[in-house]
Amino acid sequence: MSVRVDVAVIGGGVIGSSIAYHVARRGRRVAVFDIAAPASAPSASWASAGGVRQQGRDPREWRLTREAAARWPALTTELGADLEYRQGGHLHLVERDEDLRALEARVARERAAGLDVHMVYDRDLRAVAPDVMASARAGAYSPGDGQANPRLTTRAFAAAAVARGATYYTSAAPARLLHDGDRIEGVESAAERAAAEWVVLAAGAWSTPVAAEVGLDLPIATRAPQMLLTDPAPAALVPTVTAAGHRLSLKQLPSGEFFIGGGWPSDIDHKRMSCAVRSEHVDRSRCVAAAVFPPLRLRRIAQVWCGLEAQSIDGVPLLGMVPGLDGLCVAVGFSGHGFQLSPAVGRAVADLLTGRWTEALEPLSPSRFVSLAAAAIRAFRSEADTGIPPGALG
Repeated sequence: MSVRVDVAVIGGGVIGSSIAYHVARRGRRVAVFDIAAPASAPSASWASAGGVRQQGRDPREWRLTREAAARWPALTTELGADLEYRQGGHLHLVERDEDLRALEARVARERAAGLDVHMVYDRDLRAVAPDVMASARAGAYSPGDGQANPRLTTRAFAAAAVARGATYYTSAAPARLLHDGDRIEGVESAAERAAAEWVVLAAGAWSTPVAAEVGLDLPIATRAPQMLLTDPAPAALVPTVTAAGHRLSLKQLPSGEFFIGGGWPSDIDHKRMSCAVRSEHVDRSRCVAAAVFPPLRLRRIAQVWCGLEAQSIDGVPLLGMVPGLDGLCVAVGFSGHGFQLSPAVGRAVADLLTGRWTEALEPLSPSRFVSLAAAAIRAFRSEADTGIPPGALG
């Protein structure tokens, strides 16, 4: 081996770089391997909508999302970089009676779990977002949520990791796992070969073929949601807005542009690991956004793009040690909502790798899929080529 480290991370996106930073902060030697520099196209960390959201999550993520929410306000200072973080809140709207009842029940559960979210009605709703659709009857509002720039955040985690001794290796070809039977011993790429006590696979949509080389069939599929950016406008929207029954995640950036997401799929070239926006979905996404927030009718679309992300079969990430493969930890399948979790995931995985108790990771362990049939994974991936992630909020 050319180098020896305590932890080798495959994937330098926001999750992999957060893990690298937190491990390096504990004084461990870290090497990160990727096919490009952090937050390069078309990775999820490059394409992400940048939502920092607690509400609307699976209960298995609640511990991590609470921890992350507490850390985001001070993360700019901690990492020593401008993340363009803005704590403007998140507002999820409803129009129909059945959606209202379901939302009130969901908010009650989240509040009982300690999440900072509450219902807003009538004038309180209009005070939060005056120009949303007139048919909105109520909303779930989490004032501590907000947005940040995913590219800046990813690069800030990477720079902070390097400042604490981590080394990044990039090469055009994907890294591969080195193993002796069922023991993962390190990582090899065109740039370097490293022996490691632990290897973390956090390469997003690129994780599947890396895992397959050691016989691991990860229950994740590649998706390619599109994003739209309008021309700049005067400040008119503070919170991020989503709405029941609408494929939409809408926010106004500090620079004035409206950022429109919501899970509309693009076309994927699996061989080249690239994607192309579907023009008809651009039009439909824009129409949905303007219906929910009418001032958008006056704006023009200035930019469109898509990126590749890994969707897990049950919509929540796989985090932790892999049964049957000693020395391998995975952090994959964030299903379009890993950005907010990234500070907490980095801390929790670093704790796991350094022998500390990690209660927050237990419900997200890959062991929950140990008996999943290969046919079920194949069927899931086949559906993912045309489907849209359920509940995609950005």
